[in-house]
Formats: sequence, C-alpha cells, structure tokens
Amino acid sequence: MSTPLALPAAAANVLPRSYVPAFLFRQMAGSIEFAEFARLTQQIFGMAMVLNAPDGKAVALGAQDIRGSPLCMLIHRSSWATRQRCGACDRRHHARAVATGKPLLYRCHFGFHEMAIPILIQGTHIATLSSGQILPEQPSSAAFARLARRLQPLGISAPRLRAAYQQAPWLPRARLMHVMNLLEVFARQICEHALQVHELQASRDHPAIRRARELVEERFCDVNLTLGDAAKAASISVTHFSRLFQKKAGMTFTRYVQARRVEQAKSLLADPDKSITAICFACGFNSLTHFNRIFRQSEGCSPSQFRGKQR
Repeated sequence: MSTPLALPAAAANVLPRSYVPAFLFRQMAGSIEFAEFARLTQQIFGMAMVLNAPDGKAVALGAQDIRGSPLCMLIHRSSWATRQRCGACDRRHHARAVATGKPLLYRCHFGFHEMAIPILIQGTHIATLSSGQILPEQPSSAAFARLARRLQPLGISAPRLRAAYQQAPWLPRARLMHVMNLLEVFARQICEHALQVHELQASRDHPAIRRARELVEERFCDVNLTLGDAAKAASISVTHFSRLFQKKAGMTFTRYVQARRVEQAKSLLADPDKSITAICFACGFNSLTHFNRIFRQSEGCSPSQFRGKQR
C-alpha cells in the first residue's frame, strides 16, 4: 500500500523535477475526482479531506462547502495560540509521514485522531492528504466530561462545547485504519490521473510554451518576472514569443502569470492567520491596489470577500 508511485517514462521526460510538485498538486487539488471524493468522505465518515502542498503554504478542501469537525472548529476559534499549537502538531506528524513514506494515524494536540497520507513520486513529495478530527473514544457522558476537563483552559462555555461534541464524528480505531487505506488508494489514483493530464498537455504544447509554463511555476511569486524572461527561456524573440503564447495558450503571458498568482492567493486566503497584504506580496503582486483589482477581475469579488465566503 505504501510503495511510492512510479513515474511513467513519458512524464519523466517532459516534467522537470522542480516542476513536479507544484504542477501535480494543482492538478490534483483542482480535479473533479478530488472534489467528489472529498464530499463522499464527509458524507459517509463525517471527515473533511484536505490536500496539503509540499511547502505547507497551500491547502485544498475539495469544495467550499467542505467543513471540518464543528468541535475542532470551535477549539481553533478559541485563540490564535491554539491554532498555532495545532498547526505545529500537524506539521510535525506530516513531516514524519513524508520521511517514512507511509500513512500515519496520530493523535493531535488535543487528543483527536488525525491521519497524514504522503503522496510521493520517486522520492519527490507531491502532496500530503490529511483527514481526521475524530473523537478518541465513543461519545458518552463520561467521555464528554473528560474532554471538557482537558479543554477547560480554553474557556469555551459548556453549552457550546456540548453542542459541538454532539456533532463530532467518531470511528473505532480499526475502522479508521481501513479508511486511511482507502484514502491512500484514492491518492495514488488521483496522482496517476494528474500525470496523464500533464502528458496530454505536454504532447499538445509547443516546446517554447512548455518552457514558459515551467518558468512561471518556478518564478510566479517573483514580482520581477517579465515577458522577456519567458522569451529568453523559450530561446525565441520577445515579439515572436508574445504572439505564439497568446495563440497557443489563449491569453497573453501577463494574463497567464496573473491567473497563476490569483490561484495561489486563493489557496493562501484559506489561512486566517495570513494577512491579505502579506498574501499580496507573497504571490508576486507589486501593490495591494493591483492585487485587489486583478483578484476582483478574476473572481468577481475582493480577496477579503472571498475569504469571508470560505469561512
């Protein structure tokens, strides 16, 4: 079950190593299969399925209507420090899963069952599939009392805590292991699908366009990335490249770079601890005004409104 996914020869020839994680993460996160499987996982098991980028900066929930455990959401909203502790715990266990190359079932900072499923291709970390927020023991009055004592320092009122507790999912550990195996099989399938999508795209792309796309993936966060840089990477003149890119990609190179930056910004906006200004510059925009204008043109709303909809 945990054998790293073998990279097909065709994909290995057209997919530079530095391009692998970013491209495949985007393909997997934006796929219909991921969205549908995420919905089914929540409907059947009450668990939210999340895809985490290798650098930990981007996450995908499958769909905006996917939500985590009400109990965990209540705990996370209690304080900034609580979110930081939970995040540090997850990162530590995710790193362990990636290092071993095997799925990991662990207990989070507050004792809930969580799982981390690394997706590796020939040793390259593509993404980590995570899910969980499962109660550690079967719901009961005694179990709730133990949980309430453990969470007492957070200052959550008993009525709110009990209401969230009654909605929290619980599964026996043995069944959780089966669910984790199921998610691992799904992760392998969706990764293979992403590779097939890339092979199809690469077969259609002009070599100059492919090199330009690779450059964008490597440097889209660089505010100094220019059309001239892309033309140089493609080894053709700026004028020829500009016309060729618009003809083959269906948009100008500048618009393509902006779309990639907006896509990254949408992922980062899922983190409430990141300010919109910080996200703006992290994604390669040179001013907040420019970021807001381009984001609104793309999504029909401002970054702050988009974040509000996600919440």
